[in-house]
Amino acid sequence: MNIILADDERLPRLGLKSMIEELFPNQHTFIEITNGEELLSYVQQQTPDVIFLDIHMPKLSGLEAFSQFYQKNIPVVMLTGYAEFSYAKEALKYGAIDYLLKPAGLEEIKRVMMQIYQLKKDAHAVYQKNYELEYKKILNLFFSIHFIQQPKFVKPPYTAMLFYFDHDPNSSKKNYFDLLSTSLEKLSDAYSFPCSCSFLPSGELLFLSSGKIPLTSLNHIPEDFRNSSSCLATGFSCYADSIEELLNTITYIQKMESIRLCTHLGKCIFLTELKQQEFFLPLSSLIDKAIFSLQLNDTMHLQKTLSEIQNLKEGEFLLSKCDTSLSIIFHRLFHHHVSIHSILQLIDSIKHMYSQEKETDIIQKINLYVNQNYMNQIGINTISDLLGISPNYLSKTYKLKTGENFTDYLTKIRMQKAIELIESGSCKTVREIAEKVGYFSTRYFTKLFLKTTGVTPSEYLKQHIPL
Repeated sequence: MNIILADDERLPRLGLKSMIEELFPNQHTFIEITNGEELLSYVQQQTPDVIFLDIHMPKLSGLEAFSQFYQKNIPVVMLTGYAEFSYAKEALKYGAIDYLLKPAGLEEIKRVMMQIYQLKKDAHAVYQKNYELEYKKILNLFFSIHFIQQPKFVKPPYTAMLFYFDHDPNSSKKNYFDLLSTSLEKLSDAYSFPCSCSFLPSGELLFLSSGKIPLTSLNHIPEDFRNSSSCLATGFSCYADSIEELLNTITYIQKMESIRLCTHLGKCIFLTELKQQEFFLPLSSLIDKAIFSLQLNDTMHLQKTLSEIQNLKEGEFLLSKCDTSLSIIFHRLFHHHVSIHSILQLIDSIKHMYSQEKETDIIQKINLYVNQNYMNQIGINTISDLLGISPNYLSKTYKLKTGENFTDYLTKIRMQKAIELIESGSCKTVREIAEKVGYFSTRYFTKLFLKTTGVTPSEYLKQHIPL
């Protein structure tokens, strides 16, 4: 904390400083002031964390100076060499938090300092709550009706980081926000800056801090996050000196975000670097569209986008300037290697990937259908008719992609359901169980159950009959 020691006598100032340093070593900065006019001039330009203020000082008394700045709500501890209770009453009227007789003892100073710490903690909690509420309101107004609200709590200068997430679709996204926001809040706290994190309507995470955090402290955030999760977070960083500049910069970054697919994926990109990489945008925006079409299995839009990539002027040049980001993003999202040596190789890789993704999508549809219809008379012909593909193609694709035959998977699901029925006690006979999982031959069902579990369904039933 910045602590003002306002007393015209040197020894009391030294005594206070010595006791505070003894109690809380190397935690505070001290400003020594010897008269009321000097104090008033200082607080008109700066806001200290606390003032230890002697009532009697030359030029302007401590009480007179206090009466002119008390509305700034700076914690003030009054000091006097006499039990002047009329002065104490006046000081308390202006909001002094305590009144000490000189020379104050170590325990008194400790008590007052702990009181100040608690006041600061409470004030910070209230301010942080107001900061977060106003921050979300500013974002909501801007991104819904493009209205810029002037801030009362979310004051400049600003440090902002806009995060775009690229994660393995097979991994859980749980706790991503908590991991990253906790790391960012700790960073902001290290500089004593208020901050907040919020998701924008389009899915990005925006971190904002009211204070300029050094770029060297921001650079490691995406890398630390990658090491603690299975997700890549590319952080676009900027400074701003007004709310208008901040929101306009965020809008600019949103237009440029696809550039991460060509360079700096999973890293920190500062605004000046981003502007230098603008030339990637014609290629990166098309790759972004191709990825989106792949994820949606949208054949028509994928073909159109690949045609645009093939006809892109300077496409080969732009591709040659890409770092490993392009390979990483395709491998992370689709678990496929993509060649980036030429535009034609890139297009061929994406087409091959799409055909494999379609096959994977077929497998998911087959498994879903089996899980929903195992109790019916279904087989490979039933599903091939449903999907509009040949039974032979379905059988080969299923075996190639899963490592097991379709009939083996169907049997496995039916046996699992049979075991669940027995263990739940909802079926009393082997015939009833067999029919409920899609078998009308009790003998055939018994043979498959024995092969799967090592015991007959009758024996398994006996083991689970309640005593």
